[in-house]
Amino acid sequence: MKRITSLLLACVFLFIQLLAQNSRPEILNEAFSHKNWKLFVDNFPETFAEFLDLYGFDDTEGTKPLYNEANDHISFIFSDARIRENQYLEKLLKLTKGYRWNADAPNYLRHHIGEMIICYPSIISEFMKDKSDDLVKDFFKSSIANPHPVPDNTGYYTSLLEKIKLYEELSPRIVLLMMVAHSELVDEWVE
Repeated sequence: MKRITSLLLACVFLFIQLLAQNSRPEILNEAFSHKNWKLFVDNFPETFAEFLDLYGFDDTEGTKPLYNEANDHISFIFSDARIRENQYLEKLLKLTKGYRWNADAPNYLRHHIGEMIICYPSIISEFMKDKSDDLVKDFFKSSIANPHPVPDNTGYYTSLLEKIKLYEELSPRIVLLMMVAHSELVDEWVE
């Protein structure tokens, strides 16, 4: 028993050292390379601003530290069934607050959230039932955001209608919030 306790303490100590010695990009890359999903997700950005600081592109500064890893990293998050558990859905919900469409990393995130919304409507509906309208709207906005949410973009509207049909019987509130999110995206695009 003492041996197990000592081993556990050594692992905790090494983990703390890893956190102290490495920056977040290094921790994420290390967790990704060892396929340590929980460590990876626990260190993944909490907010959209943090996400952009790690995975985004800035016209002035260029690529952010994990720009080139964005697609692989985001795919990794959604590769594990645990992403559908409430604690991880909560993290995604926080991450999508204030989401704005952009090419590359934000678009990869949009794609995966959109797939999740289509594949797991019951889980998403249940999770969202006690969330604020603004949080739900931002979450769905992140899945339907598009560089051109205009009437002649058939693919966009097909995707939006597909999501609405999935949620009609599960949650009229979510359908309404999807429509509001769409309307806000069109208004933002026109501005």
